[in-house]
Amino acid sequence: MSGNSINRRGFLTKASALTAATSAFSFEEQSLLAYQQRRPTQSTTPDSAGPMPTGKLGNLNVSRLIAGHNLVGATAHARDLIYVSQLLRAYFTDDKILDTYRKYEEAGINTAFLRVEARQLQLAKRYREECGGKLQWMAQLVINEKDLNHDLDLAMELGVQAAYVRGLEGDRFFKAGRLDLIAKAVEKIKACKIPAGAGSHLIDTLMAVEREGIPADFYFKTFNSAQYWSAGSKLEPDPNWRPTKEELVQSEYAPGNHDNLWETTPAQTKAFFEKVEKPFIAYKVLAAGAIHPRDGFEYAFANGADFVAVGMYDFQIAEDVSITKQLFAKKLARTRPWRA
Repeated sequence: MSGNSINRRGFLTKASALTAATSAFSFEEQSLLAYQQRRPTQSTTPDSAGPMPTGKLGNLNVSRLIAGHNLVGATAHARDLIYVSQLLRAYFTDDKILDTYRKYEEAGINTAFLRVEARQLQLAKRYREECGGKLQWMAQLVINEKDLNHDLDLAMELGVQAAYVRGLEGDRFFKAGRLDLIAKAVEKIKACKIPAGAGSHLIDTLMAVEREGIPADFYFKTFNSAQYWSAGSKLEPDPNWRPTKEELVQSEYAPGNHDNLWETTPAQTKAFFEKVEKPFIAYKVLAAGAIHPRDGFEYAFANGADFVAVGMYDFQIAEDVSITKQLFAKKLARTRPWRA
């Protein structure tokens, strides 16, 4: 009896441990299963029939799905994971990046964002000259108080088709009361005869840019529903809150001081763009992989975005393109007029 008791206890202990391990291990699988259960009739097989929908950005004809640059640039957001940049550098070799660019074009994506740094500039040049690539490049400009020209000069030497002030700098200059630097940078881009944009994570920044009449041709703003586990719960409005120079609207979610939240005011972002006639390029629409593209793309387009910029692995391109085409093949529940 003693042996049977031990065996039974051992079995129950192992069974409990296995159940716990399975539960812990399958968090991602559970999330994907929950998504599939919400959309039981949706096909997961990529269907790339028909042309890629496009919009106008100045004189440019731009695919509604624009390729982002964080993954190929090995700077993707990774929440608490400390090895992801190293992993990306190992995965995205020069040849892999060039092949990924080719797959963009084959799938119908004709525009990609570009960080102005030596390797990315070199690969963009190689793709054009050695591979015959025809991607349109939109340069992300990092500027500072002492130098507004460095990144723009290098970008124009490559021959980019558009450029914008990066969101980190946009937000920093807004908080510092230096909107004049954004204005000067936009003017310098426009002097190059290409579309000029202003980027931000904070809707406050673009509110101030719009209020001051800075002549950006388009806006580049984080935008998603914040409906994912690590975003946390929606905040209760503070009845005592008042606007300040650095905060024009009240946050709807916890402040974005952790690498898991990039849109803290989705409702107010939507409301702002309802009144703005300039094209709106949305990024972080998938919250760095926490939101399925079918949900993230539909939320962005239905709530006012004219384009979405998304970093993609090569094996994700076909599905993302298929989802974009399917969304535009149906009637989106959108109230904002298309501005591009």
